[in-house]
Amino acid sequence: MVDDDARILAPLQVLLEAAGYRVLLALNGAAAVRVTDLEHPDLIVTDWMMPVLDGVAFCRRLKANGATARIPVVMLTAAVPPAPTEPLWNALLRKPASLEGLIAVIHELLSLRRSAMPP
Repeated sequence: MVDDDARILAPLQVLLEAAGYRVLLALNGAAAVRVTDLEHPDLIVTDWMMPVLDGVAFCRRLKANGATARIPVVMLTAAVPPAPTEPLWNALLRKPASLEGLIAVIHELLSLRRSAMPP
């Protein structure tokens, strides 16, 4: 999860971990690049408006790197990010998104990723 607001990250981490997910945190896109390079997460939930490296720029970095290009991304934001010319995220949810809706999207994207992986 990537968001510059710890008041959003902390409760979402607790709720997602209670739902059985392992959650890694980053407070901006630059920190998320480092975490992603080290941990290779199965899915990323990111905010758009953040300091240092915003969510759109972070997604562009992910998609430009062969090792991270296939990681599903959920853009979770209060504002509507600019429409990219290339697909940068798999789902766009507006804050405040329901926890049930977020978990449903996460579950669906992870299921699709698993089914697309070679045996």
